[in-house]
Amino acid sequence: MKRSSLKLGVAGIILLASAFAYYHFEVAPRIRAGRLAGSYADPASRPEINGFRFETRRGVKGIGDYSGRVVVVDVWASWCPPCVEGIPRLVALAERFRDAPFDLVGLSVDRGGWEDLNPFLERYPEINYEVAIPHSLPTFHLYALVDLDPLGDVAVLPTFFVIDGRGRLAGKFVGSDTFPEVSALVARLLEEISDV
Repeated sequence: MKRSSLKLGVAGIILLASAFAYYHFEVAPRIRAGRLAGSYADPASRPEINGFRFETRRGVKGIGDYSGRVVVVDVWASWCPPCVEGIPRLVALAERFRDAPFDLVGLSVDRGGWEDLNPFLERYPEINYEVAIPHSLPTFHLYALVDLDPLGDVAVLPTFFVIDGRGRLAGKFVGSDTFPEVSALVARLLEEISDV
């Protein structure tokens, strides 16, 4: 009896140590990366993300389809209060740059995809920008982290990815309070396009 209790105790300790190691070396770094904002002022340092694809109501599109245009990808969910509260600012951003080479994509990470999204969109007819879901289902980690490769990890909603006119990541902004920075970067990137 003592021997089986000892084996059970050792197995429990090994399991606990394995779980700790997995979290410490695998999960925690991804969460930190998902919370990290980033800005690439130097165009040469911007990572190319033309391969990122998403599904719109009209079919599958990729960042490469927006060549020559500045794109903001707003990663959000219908159950996220700051995301929903930010819709008027996104509508205003889309309107502000309506005549510029600019596109805004609201990328929903709702688990139910279009089934969750369609009723939500009916309640918000003022949305004047493209709404999409990831083309391939994203990988969820601990319900707090979404891997949207090659865009990057997302640990906080909303997260904004700003893409330059050549399909390169120019900035990642985490949280709804970063909206002024998103807008300012869009304006700078549009100037880059007009300077070419």
